[in-house]
Amino acid sequence: MHHLLDHSTFFLTTDRPLHNAIIAQGLESYHCRHGKFISKKIKGIKSKVLTPIKKEALMLKDNYHPPKTEIRPYLLPSAEKSLKKLRTKRRRIRNHFGGYDNLDLIALTVSWKAINASTLFGVKFKISTNIGKEALDASENYFCDPIIPQYRDIVTINYALILSIQLMLHGVKTIIYFDSPKIANPASQLKRDDQSPHAKLFEILSENFSDIKFIPSTKGPFIERLRLKLLDLSIGSSNEIVPGNMSEILNKVKDGRWEDEMARRLGKK
Repeated sequence: MHHLLDHSTFFLTTDRPLHNAIIAQGLESYHCRHGKFISKKIKGIKSKVLTPIKKEALMLKDNYHPPKTEIRPYLLPSAEKSLKKLRTKRRRIRNHFGGYDNLDLIALTVSWKAINASTLFGVKFKISTNIGKEALDASENYFCDPIIPQYRDIVTINYALILSIQLMLHGVKTIIYFDSPKIANPASQLKRDDQSPHAKLFEILSENFSDIKFIPSTKGPFIERLRLKLLDLSIGSSNEIVPGNMSEILNKVKDGRWEDEMARRLGKK
């Protein structure tokens, strides 16, 4: 917006807090409602806090979209309701920070808990900025999936990577804090001759991140809160838990454009 507005232009909006914020900056704005236009500050409406502008942001770029990855279409949910929730999360993150260029660090905390024959997976996002705004608890997600026990740790990591790619956050520096008493360091899964399909998927997913690290976590408020939340969810009913779809994702990735790559990694070609 700072590239478009100056004293030779005016802003037209139905957003009252934003209208007041533009006027507060000495620029011209018109609020439109029921066919009427107001050019003065609207009383009783608190101005929207505008994102601070970095020096680098003053330069126009050819493209403001976050980096795309070819695998993302095969990771997206098929239900329209789930897609809508995903778009809402992306918009909330973008609006809070004023764009993806202002994101500095994606911190994910992950763990799991066994529930009878299934596993409850937990992934929490905390996003930090480089413009001085407060960090955002952006998302927490819980999946129940009947995963074979020996694959629980790597599937936990895969759910975290998939969610990050779905939200198009893979181009930002990422740290995954994994519950080390339960989850082995995922880096040990790379380049092994006896990789499982889940480990192969992990390798493909991790290649889409520009800067990613895995750090074990045994104590601390974030991992302890996640463990407690998983415990609470495991002993009661909650609409926060959604059915997992890891087997579906594996099939979609293998059947899509990544079929040859997956087949090669799975030793079928």
